[in-house]
Amino acid sequence: MTTQDLIDWFGNNHIFAIAYFAVIIIVALLSNVLVNRTNISNVKYVMSVLVYGVTIPGVLAILLILYSILFLGASILNVNIVAHFLPIVAMIITLFILSRKVKMSQLPGFGKLSSLIILISIVFMLIFVLQRTYFGVIILGGFTQVLVVFAVLFIILKIAWSKLSK
Repeated sequence: MTTQDLIDWFGNNHIFAIAYFAVIIIVALLSNVLVNRTNISNVKYVMSVLVYGVTIPGVLAILLILYSILFLGASILNVNIVAHFLPIVAMIITLFILSRKVKMSQLPGFGKLSSLIILISIVFMLIFVLQRTYFGVIILGGFTQVLVVFAVLFIILKIAWSKLSK
C-alpha cells in the first residue's frame, strides 16, 4: 500500500474521515461547555487528546498539500477535499473551540506538539530550499529519498533544538 493508496482510500471512504472529525468537534464542544475553573484538571486530558487527535492529521494534510503543490507541481484543484482539506478545517475549528475556554499552554503535551510542528515546518522549508537550489542529486530523486533527507534533517534539528533549549 502506498501513500497515494491511503489518500485514495480516505477519499473513497470519506464517511469514516467525516465521522472521525465530527466526533472530535462534538466532544470539543461538549468539553468546552462542561469545563469550568473547578474541573479543568479533569477535562484537560480529554482536551489534550482532542488536540493531538486533530492536529496530527491536520499538519500531515498541510504537508501533503504543500508537497503536492511545491514539489510535484500538482494543481490544488485536483486534490481530494475530504482527504486534504477536511483535516485542516477540523483542526482549525477544534483548536478555536478549545482555545476559547482553555489556554493551549495549559494542556499536557501541547508544548511538545507545537515544537514538533515548528521543527517539521523548518525541515520542510529546508528541503524545499535545497530542492529548488538543486543542491544535490539526492533531492532530485523520488519520494523515499525526500523522506530520508527529511528524517536526517529532522534528527539533526531535533538534537540542535534540544541542546539550544537546555
